[in-house]
Amino acid sequence: MTESHEPDPSAWLKDFEAVLTGNDAEGFRMLFAEQAWWRDNVAFTWNYRQGNSRDDFEQLILRSAQDVQPRGLRISSEWPGPSVIAGDPDVYELFFSFETRVGSGTGLVHAHLDPSSKHGIRAWRLYTVLDSLNDSPLPAPHPRGRGFTPMNAKENWLASRSRRAQFLDREPEVLIVGGGHAGMMLAAHLGKLGVDTLVIERNERAGDNWRKRYHNLALHTPVEMTRFPYLSYPDHFPEYIPKDKLANWLESYAEQMDLQYWTSTEFLQGSYDEEAGIWSAEVRLADGSLRTLKPRELVMATGGNGGYPNIPVLPGIDDFKGELVHSSKFPGGEHYKGKKAIVLGVGTSAHDIAYDLYQNDVDVTMVQRNPVSILSIESANDAYGDYFRGVPDVLVDIRINAGKNLPLFQGALLDYQHNVVEKRDGELLKRLEAVGMKLEDRNDPERVWMYKYFTHGGGYYLNVGTSDLIADGKIKVIQWDTIDRFVENGALRKDGSVLEAAVVVAATGYEPRQSEVVKLFGEELSEKIGAVARGFDADGEWANVWKRTPQRGLWFILGGIETERQNTWQVALMIKSDLLGIVPEWVYRTHQIGPEASTAVGH
Repeated sequence: MTESHEPDPSAWLKDFEAVLTGNDAEGFRMLFAEQAWWRDNVAFTWNYRQGNSRDDFEQLILRSAQDVQPRGLRISSEWPGPSVIAGDPDVYELFFSFETRVGSGTGLVHAHLDPSSKHGIRAWRLYTVLDSLNDSPLPAPHPRGRGFTPMNAKENWLASRSRRAQFLDREPEVLIVGGGHAGMMLAAHLGKLGVDTLVIERNERAGDNWRKRYHNLALHTPVEMTRFPYLSYPDHFPEYIPKDKLANWLESYAEQMDLQYWTSTEFLQGSYDEEAGIWSAEVRLADGSLRTLKPRELVMATGGNGGYPNIPVLPGIDDFKGELVHSSKFPGGEHYKGKKAIVLGVGTSAHDIAYDLYQNDVDVTMVQRNPVSILSIESANDAYGDYFRGVPDVLVDIRINAGKNLPLFQGALLDYQHNVVEKRDGELLKRLEAVGMKLEDRNDPERVWMYKYFTHGGGYYLNVGTSDLIADGKIKVIQWDTIDRFVENGALRKDGSVLEAAVVVAATGYEPRQSEVVKLFGEELSEKIGAVARGFDADGEWANVWKRTPQRGLWFILGGIETERQNTWQVALMIKSDLLGIVPEWVYRTHQIGPEASTAVGH
């Protein structure tokens, strides 16, 4: 082996390609550190997969390479050139491009500078992602003509679009249930890939999932993070977009992207014909009539935590003479002006509702059952700092996705909690504890705010003002275990006092996605696919989200605007691959094993 003191990324890529094409395990181990991580988004495994040590993913990547046949590995001309990362001289970053037998992709390598290695670097992180399919090139901007094919000489664009959107002469290839930002983004991507897609939304208007929520709601993530694909916000949009402005944006997005979009349409149930590879999806239309659609692919995009409110069993609540309302139906604080309110819960919705009530001169008490993670909105946003430093969001998206190997993710969250959140927000956290707020163990990575999003769907609050009111005693907090039961005029506490209230707002979240799956698809299918969005699978990926599920043709997508922008393109490519029939059968037979091993375990 020849020693090198200067990194030679081109030579490293040349050897890496030879290793992949030659199924060379020994050569592979020479290029990677023993403790190395790989995350693949579709390019090699046709799925979302990860390996958390060199030995863990060596055979998977080599076997997968025999299937997808990667070639043409070269330094990327689109992304920053190979270099040491600014502020972290121990990390050498290398972006590369490559082709496979079905498309093209991007790779990202993070390496240690290692003069004793053949090329001066030894990789410790690898990320690969599929960018495009050979059989589905994107249409050129402003295609020639008027943008539609008329049925007859008299049909104009509007009539043509309306006719096609009714699906009277054909079935949609893909049915997306849920017309919020996730469903819209995926539909826009599928449209670019030429996939005939229908989105159904149970609300009366696109954007109503935001428009109908409580009065003072706004995004907690800045405008720089929340760009939609293909269309950018106007420059006058504020940093934190109010709910009604966002709702109107969603409605205009559906229009401008020519989405085939049915409102006032409810998905009732679905079943899959394994032999035909077709779904039967029963829906109720705006006029109350029923229709059965027959898509090949079915996507559930019904919100962050499923659509069914979690209504807790509250002792004595039948004796309560006031109003009990779930946060999803909260009409706004102005309805309770000058009264007293109890808010059950201390998550994001609970804090926002308590703030809205306080702003309307309501005497508010929050009731806490479980510890909560609190941090300032500034600390939360700094976790995504490159979005605000002039770095293109697509580049930030790649780097964020590259860091989603579960052990790395956990470690990074804990480091950030200690080095940023505790230093910036420590005084606020002490003040909250002093008034009785129970905070999460900040030394446990699984209790950090962002991790809880993926495992609980809540249990945190990014402070945009409510925490200060709590710390100042203007909004009160008590613990659930101090309450005996509800009585006519409020909550009877164990000390004999009554916490009076005219309204109890249950900001208690939503039932797990399994409840939705059982209701819509039955117990058998629910057991087949397992948990959805509550924790991580055996690979370390978010359980059954964005990736292929054990039920062929069934997908779940959810998350914030920025996470859906990062992932819906890959979901669109997987769905298009299915429709093209280019996905090898081993992908459907197993979800945790590579191609050659799939037969070795009886699949």
